[in-house]
Amino acid sequence: MRRFNVAWWAYSYPLTVLALASIEYAQEVKGVISHILMLLLLVISVLVSLGLVVFTVINTKLMILPDNDPITNYSSP
Repeated sequence: MRRFNVAWWAYSYPLTVLALASIEYAQEVKGVISHILMLLLLVISVLVSLGLVVFTVINTKLMILPDNDPITNYSSP
């Protein structure tokens, strides 16, 4: 598997929009196949988003506040 990159988040946005569009489609068509498609796309969208959150948290390695950050290393006089 390739190394994690923040650009992977770009996959979640079109997938989520597609899932939202499938909800509207399922409400209009009211068929079994459209509801299955809606549920499938919603589940995939949620799983991809949750997976990206997990990968992001794992791979940040606290890069937000590095070891030499003056705010966290501040010692009071």
